[in-house]
Amino acid sequence: MHITTERLQYLVAVAKHGSFSSAARELGVSNTAVNKTIQALEFDLDLVIFERQAGKRPVLTDAGKALYFQALDILPRIIQMEQSADLLSQGVESSLSIALHPYTHYPEFNELLRELSLMYPTVELKVLDAEALSGYDDEFDVMIAPSRNTLPRGLQISTIGEFEWLIVCAPQFDLVKRKGHLAIEDFDLHQQLLLAEGFFTKPEYREAMRHSSRVISVDRFYQLRELLLSGVGFAMYPAKLAAPLIESGQLVDLEFDFGQSGNRWPIEVLWRNQQGKAGQWLVEQLVSD
Repeated sequence: MHITTERLQYLVAVAKHGSFSSAARELGVSNTAVNKTIQALEFDLDLVIFERQAGKRPVLTDAGKALYFQALDILPRIIQMEQSADLLSQGVESSLSIALHPYTHYPEFNELLRELSLMYPTVELKVLDAEALSGYDDEFDVMIAPSRNTLPRGLQISTIGEFEWLIVCAPQFDLVKRKGHLAIEDFDLHQQLLLAEGFFTKPEYREAMRHSSRVISVDRFYQLRELLLSGVGFAMYPAKLAAPLIESGQLVDLEFDFGQSGNRWPIEVLWRNQQGKAGQWLVEQLVSD
């Protein structure tokens, strides 16, 4: 009794077209090859799969229908397994974990992930929140994030740019009503939204970002964004992410002068030494850009 991928493909093709000759054309083989393959399958299974009458299309028997529907379920998975095994043998990994920080979750990185998924459709992509990591030993292959000013062991690292901070708030927030240049003292009268301490938001970084004694701490960046847009508080926000929200009138740039302390933060890509082809491609695109 032999059920093979090839035999299932032949069965499905004949059932789909209702014709041995049409199935043969789809499969790129001779009509005789299709007939012999189906006959051999019927012999090995001791079943009649197709009823054949001269001058009429082959029709699935009840047993043939049962096999056909099972084949429709099983065949795509078998083919995918074979393709995955072939890619693994070529050095293409089965999965790729990417730690992406919300401060640097830019449209161009989304586009790279889209291209990656098209080039390597069998690779399972896992996108992690880099802020939620507990350390560099967590399971990620590539990381795109603000610099932590450290050189972790076992990881390659490259600076790929920097981002600029803005201090922003919703149009209805009280700070918008102030006239003239904003001083640091002006912020202390209002609530500031800040990410809670995390892997990147170290205590000293958080303190440097704090401009008010009235702080609302949030665990996730999406919470900060929603509260910011709702006018609950002001916040430091990456300029590239703020730009479309400012253009649409959802946020206002308070145009604060950061002075000598500066308002820029390097962006780094980090990756493990051992990468499959998909990971190598992603790193090459990030570093070359």
